[in-house]
Amino acid sequence: MDLNRIPLFSFISQRMNWLGERQKVLAENVANADTPGFQARDLKPFDAQAVAMGAGRRLAMAQSAPSHSGGTLGGGNAASQKAKPLEVKISGNTVSLDRELMKSADTAMDYQLVTNLYRKQLGMFRAVLSRGSS
Repeated sequence: MDLNRIPLFSFISQRMNWLGERQKVLAENVANADTPGFQARDLKPFDAQAVAMGAGRRLAMAQSAPSHSGGTLGGGNAASQKAKPLEVKISGNTVSLDRELMKSADTAMDYQLVTNLYRKQLGMFRAVLSRGSS
């Protein structure tokens, strides 16, 4: 049974992927906090409504020849963009460590929340399946 075919699990998986990508971008910002001219980046906000409306729909992969496999691509929300700077250092760096660490903590809490939701949903499936076999 493929759990990603269930819309809730697909949504949770996409959200977890987005949160993981955001954590990478934020870590890169922190790592470059002293790099002259570095521009802080962040991901575009996760669009839950677009994901929910597109659940179950897949884009067809372009084929350069009819004999090529026509796989599917999952649409992602992980488009990076420049973060709006609150302050710019003399070196041109726009990274604010306080802001980046707050975003990182928020991302970690969201990831924990989604992980707990995933775990609870799996627990409900296990409970239902174990009752059916008795």
